[in-house]
Amino acid sequence: MQVQLAEIKNKMSEYVRAVQNGSTFEITVRGVPVAMLMPIAKPASKSGFHARVLALTATPGAPKLDVMAALQEGRK
Repeated sequence: MQVQLAEIKNKMSEYVRAVQNGSTFEITVRGVPVAMLMPIAKPASKSGFHARVLALTATPGAPKLDVMAALQEGRK
């Protein structure tokens, strides 16, 4: 749904509540789309992350996960 910037400014709390409920808005200035107002991705829970790692490692032929190598690579 497109919404003019002036409308967003006047009713920001209403739009934020709508976004909290899953809505997404394209913000326009003089009819030109300039930004999106949308929910941020929710962080994964520890249990959800653990389940995904287990699923990946249980898949036959899946590459092995070397956590230490990945951490060391990130430090370079």
